[in-house]
Amino acid sequence: MSNGPYGQITCRCGAISLLVCGAPLALGRDAGGEPVSFWPLAVIQLGQGADELEVSPSGTGGDAWQCRRCAERLLLAHDDDDLAVLAEQEGAEEIAPALTPAQQRRLEALGYRVAAGE
Repeated sequence: MSNGPYGQITCRCGAISLLVCGAPLALGRDAGGEPVSFWPLAVIQLGQGADELEVSPSGTGGDAWQCRRCAERLLLAHDDDDLAVLAEQEGAEEIAPALTPAQQRRLEALGYRVAAGE
C-alpha cells in the first residue's frame, strides 16, 4: 500500500474488510445500470476475513469475491485484465489515469459502460 488516499470496503455483516489505495481508473455502470468503479487488482488488499471470503466464477465473467456469511458481493475481479469492478464508493470523485483503450474495450465487451471524461 502507498501513503496516498485509501478506502475500506466492508460487507454487511462486517466479517470481511478490503482496503483500496489510490483512486479508481474510471467510473461507469454495470449491465444493470448500477454505478461502479474500475480499479487495478494490485491496489486491493484483504484487511480481515480471509476465512469468510469466497471467490467463485461469475456468470458475467471474472471471479466474484463475496462473504460466506452474508453473501454480499464485494467486487468482481477480472484477473486477465488486472482489473477489479466495485460498486461505486463515496469519495470516488478523484480519478487516476484512465483505462487503456484495450481495457476499456474489454470492459465494454463484458457489458460495462465506462464514463467518458470523468
